[in-house]
Amino acid sequence: MESLLEAYGDESQSGSKSPSPKVTFYEDVSSEGDSGLLSQGQSVRDKKFDEALLKFYMTIVKRQKPEPNEQTVFTRYSGKYFSSVAKSLTPHQVSVIHKSGAGSFLKFEKTDVPLRFVKWIAGKFDTWTSEIQVTSNFIPVTKETIHNILELPIGGLEVVPDREAGRNFILSHFNVPSVPQVSYFGSKLKSEELFSDEDIFICFMVVMFQSFMCPNSSLQPSLEYLHLLRDPDNFMKHDISKFVHEWLVLSINKFQKATKLSSRRQLTLGGNHYCLAVAYLDSVDFGLKSLPNTFPRVLVWRGSRIREYAELDKCSANSFGKRPLKDAVHSCKVQRKKPNISSNSRRKSFRVQNPEDLFIKKLSAMFTPILDVEQLKTISEIVKVNSHGKPADFKLCPSLKVSSNDKTLSSKNEG
Repeated sequence: MESLLEAYGDESQSGSKSPSPKVTFYEDVSSEGDSGLLSQGQSVRDKKFDEALLKFYMTIVKRQKPEPNEQTVFTRYSGKYFSSVAKSLTPHQVSVIHKSGAGSFLKFEKTDVPLRFVKWIAGKFDTWTSEIQVTSNFIPVTKETIHNILELPIGGLEVVPDREAGRNFILSHFNVPSVPQVSYFGSKLKSEELFSDEDIFICFMVVMFQSFMCPNSSLQPSLEYLHLLRDPDNFMKHDISKFVHEWLVLSINKFQKATKLSSRRQLTLGGNHYCLAVAYLDSVDFGLKSLPNTFPRVLVWRGSRIREYAELDKCSANSFGKRPLKDAVHSCKVQRKKPNISSNSRRKSFRVQNPEDLFIKKLSAMFTPILDVEQLKTISEIVKVNSHGKPADFKLCPSLKVSSNDKTLSSKNEG
């Protein structure tokens, strides 16, 4: 009892306030003999408790630390910045862009493109064939895809990179010692400074290419295309769709190679994220939520639609592909207005394609390196025999009849 009174103070004294309690720590307790507040058994238990507590703490800290092989991805793509610059253009600046033939570039509006979603698509992209591979389905991404999305010029003169000519042009035209960052060109467009129509065109194109069409890993615009801006009148005569497509494929290829290097902790994903996301989403079957088949697709995929439809296709935090793909996957292939063809010429050009031949053709495309033609025909025959008596949806080749009167195609279900 006396030891406790010494530790906490004597509270029995009347007429005086007790002093502040004295805190005793384990390290202060005497361990000599059997005296003291803690017995030997308690010390052992406390030691085990401390060890367990330390082990628990280290487990929590380890969980909070990033994985050693975790890689972060960043990008210079910024549709938001390009949209803000385009929205700030004056009526005169807008008229300059339209006169140059680049009015279609102004159709893009601010659109949210999740980086996780684009990163997942890039991981599924085959740069050799330029296709998005989802399970056993393939979504082609071509220059026609880019054209159908953004209505960029297609065909015409091929863009031949000339880095030296591009650098010299920018340095001499703007009288600067080095190629400025993209913000320099955007600020000139947003300022009230009066400058020539040529300067308006050049600044707008640099902002568009660097932040939206062909972003790279730098804040400075690439020198690959700057020489094209020397001649605004002939700029739209080039195959811009092909250039943007090749830039996208090359950027994905660099990204995929970088992901295989464990030493690379920061990765850059360049290229047009918007086109990559739309190319995939236009090939996914969203059922009743399917969007109208409008050309160009930039008029449909805007605002938060890409994020919303990506969520519908989401499997987990970093994985997508939940929804099925459309029956005939032709990415972003929009039905245009059909030419006026007479009924007689339509009958002459009409051909009935044998479903069995079509099935063999698809098998051949998938298994030609493994199976020969005879083996493919055998598989087709087996499937045909086993599909007899099944519902129409499961039949390989329902019997076809062509009427001799109107040459129309009809399908008769086998019972």
